[in-house]
Amino acid sequence: MSDARTTAKVQLAGERWRWWVHVALLATLVAAMVSLVFLSHSITLHVVIGSLFLAFLVSHLAQRRRTVRKLLSQLLGGGRRAGRPPKLAISDAILGFLALNVLLSGVVDGLRHHATYLPLLTSLSLPPGLTRWHQLSGLVLVVYAVVHALRRRSRLRRSHIQ
Repeated sequence: MSDARTTAKVQLAGERWRWWVHVALLATLVAAMVSLVFLSHSITLHVVIGSLFLAFLVSHLAQRRRTVRKLLSQLLGGGRRAGRPPKLAISDAILGFLALNVLLSGVVDGLRHHATYLPLLTSLSLPPGLTRWHQLSGLVLVVYAVVHALRRRSRLRRSHIQ
């Protein structure tokens, strides 16, 4: 009986930790975006918060390593017999692409020491924040991640680390 209780406690602790990683992911993502848009004079704060986001993202992917392998297999066609990949695999692939896009645009801006503007969007007379590659890709990632989390909110509280 004590083994079952110990296992249940460990499982509950894992679920709590996974929940806090989800909260930290969303909080650091939003904080990084806010620091980029409203505190553009303090790039150091943005880099620190963005680095925290990346650390939580790595932790999240490490927690889900079996699920990530399974979804990659399904996305590439190895895990399913017929039909298209499941929506979760496609959604996770989109999130991965958006996160890499934000990271790449931030590195490019950092190496150039100024924001990279997207000429097509600049010619459309969009607001300045929507013509910068890093800001626009960050905004798209925030919106997609929030929608992704809201659609899975019931499962987030009781998900297991695999």
